Amino acid sequence: MDYTHIVIQMLSIFGIVLVGLVAAKRGLWASDMDRKMSTFVLNVSMPALILASVMGDDLAFERSEIVSLLGIAAVNYVLLIGAAWFVPRVWPVGEGRRGILRFMLAFGNVTFIGYPVVDAVFGPRAVFCASVLNLPSNLLMFTLGVSYIKGSPARDAFCPRMLVTPCMIASLAAIAIALFKVSTPVPVANWFHLLGDMTVPCALLIIGSSLSHIPWRDMLGNRFVYMAATLRLIVLPLVVFTVFRLCGFPEFASGIAVVLSAMPVATNGIMFCLQYGRDERVMTQGLFLTTLFSVITIPLLSLLL
Repeated sequence: MDYTHIVIQMLSIFGIVLVGLVAAKRGLWASDMDRKMSTFVLNVSMPALILASVMGDDLAFERSEIVSLLGIAAVNYVLLIGAAWFVPRVWPVGEGRRGILRFMLAFGNVTFIGYPVVDAVFGPRAVFCASVLNLPSNLLMFTLGVSYIKGSPARDAFCPRMLVTPCMIASLAAIAIALFKVSTPVPVANWFHLLGDMTVPCALLIIGSSLSHIPWRDMLGNRFVYMAATLRLIVLPLVVFTVFRLCGFPEFASGIAVVLSAMPVATNGIMFCLQYGRDERVMTQGLFLTTLFSVITIPLLSLLL
């Protein structure tokens, strides 16, 4: 793997984030664009990107690969959720921050940053792999994730509607297409690829615009945030990497899972904090700093792989 190529790709990704930030600061990005564009990405372009990942003669997957991916996804989230349970027990933090810490450890920004990153680092095949590996995230984030923030049992936060989101449906449809090796006509595949290619720049611009609303003094963080960022970006991926190597999982798929485990904090955490009256400032600091530092940590992790 070309380390220089990965660094360039990560800088390009963060550069687009900066474009979104500057555009919003200068009034070139309307205040309600984040919400509208997020709706478009999550409901239209990202499902198209997921489906496009299994369309093409050079993107065929064997059934054994898909079964292996599902196994890796299960092990990956056992490790992440296990870390979210274990770390607050050995690192004494205030009750108000305990749930925030657990959320930051368990859930990364796979949707908006993970897909673009693995597409840039590993190629188009990796997007489908990432969509399979991310299947548990939608369910867990809106159950365990909400319970972490609220401090309530996960069953109280369960919502069946999460199972019929466009991204979840597209992921399941992509698995079916890959399992049964459905041949897609070239014009249809090209249409999905063209529409799906909008996901990366749109998602990165949204992140940049959302960061523009954070006061600069709130972006610097504190000792708690830096410790959580170190665990999220460095310690957890190394644990996942070590376990996967010991288990002997396929190198390509496990490499994608390791990179996904090194993603910045998920943006949903800020919305959950606002909704349930928690300290959104700490979550915002974690989002910004992990996004910033991931420009360095993800290329280094890719070099290790």
